[in-house]
Amino acid sequence: MTRPVHDELPEKLQQALNKGLLKRLPITFQPVTRQQLREWDVLFPYERQSIMRLLLYLADLDEQQFAELFREVVQLEEKMDVRSWQFSTEEQTILNASQLARSRYYQDWRKAVQKVFDAAEQHGESEKSADAAGNRLILMILPQVLPLERAKVWEKWQGIGRPVRLDLAMSRETQGAAEALLSAGKAGDGGRLLEVMSHRPNASAADTWVLDAGTSLVDCALRQTPSGSSAPTAMLLSNERLNKLRQNFSREVNTMRKDLADADAVFDRLRKADVTSWCPPEVASVPVIREFLRSLYLSGNGALIFSNSFVEWSASEAFRRARPSFVMAQFGVRSKPKPFTSVAVFENPDEVNPLPAVDDLPGSALDAQMLALYVWLAASRYDEYLRNTVCLCIAESLSEAYVVAPPEFALWHETEPVTLDRLRSTLIHWLA
Repeated sequence: MTRPVHDELPEKLQQALNKGLLKRLPITFQPVTRQQLREWDVLFPYERQSIMRLLLYLADLDEQQFAELFREVVQLEEKMDVRSWQFSTEEQTILNASQLARSRYYQDWRKAVQKVFDAAEQHGESEKSADAAGNRLILMILPQVLPLERAKVWEKWQGIGRPVRLDLAMSRETQGAAEALLSAGKAGDGGRLLEVMSHRPNASAADTWVLDAGTSLVDCALRQTPSGSSAPTAMLLSNERLNKLRQNFSREVNTMRKDLADADAVFDRLRKADVTSWCPPEVASVPVIREFLRSLYLSGNGALIFSNSFVEWSASEAFRRARPSFVMAQFGVRSKPKPFTSVAVFENPDEVNPLPAVDDLPGSALDAQMLALYVWLAASRYDEYLRNTVCLCIAESLSEAYVVAPPEFALWHETEPVTLDRLRSTLIHWLA
């Protein structure tokens, strides 16, 4: 994470930077831009394309156009008196964010910044890849162990989709619907979900994500990985398999004193730490996903503590940073919060309180129902998921799924129970 800013960048982008583009940017635009360029080799393809579009668009503007585009941002920086702040132009820091957020002009500044990105996106619409219109699938699992009420399970979705009955009869009682959907079909015949994604034109591992509160779903995906394969075909994240990484991060973060400068120092130490030995093999071998997790765990969103929060935030960040075409997410069971522990951000209750952990099934069920909706809402913030996208949330204990989909999706009008084999073939056909 310490390599020079301009290492291994595309030629056009390098030329624009050599002409001093970064120095022309407003002060508040510089931290995130410089940080992204430094971290180029651990950005997802979508992120690279996005920063490329922005900077090449800016490089093509003449002085008057450039000044007009940033006029509002610069005016707000002057009102905020940013130049008098202790403001890092090299990277995003907690102190930077805190100073911006405390300003009474903060919301105006955010809107002005968004206008710049919108202008770049609009300019680059015609350059976006043709395969961006491919079908997408968000597949979520509320596992059998979670106690769900049929009358209430989908009420938070407020009728944006419809329930579909399922026939979840399976040949092996030990296998849940999620693993059955992921593993059914013969390897090599194109009849498996992960295979379909890997055979898509311009396929990238960042286009397929498997997120698991436990281990069973990722274990199933790992069994499908061809032996001797060095390149990943999907981003595989299991909360339980990441236990060592989570514990080390949690322990380190809890050393910080309660001030912003010390927080930045601790976070800077964790940003630079070599976490490879803390990661399972499917993460240790993929730098971009290691850095994704580093960022996720440092963002203070509960992913370090709660498995279901980990699933929801991983999906949300994947949508924001990678725009995947297939996300499969399985929620799970969390423990009851222990007395006299802080679960708001980082503290590990198992280390602070010696009482044994107790599963909270009702609480986990409520979490999972709400967070599944949040996953869909996170995706629907982006234009790519407002068309050609199927969202399917399966409640195993109810033998039912909730479907949000275009009318041409084969199961949208289904009235009879759908078998797992038919469900799998329908999803494969949709993605293929």
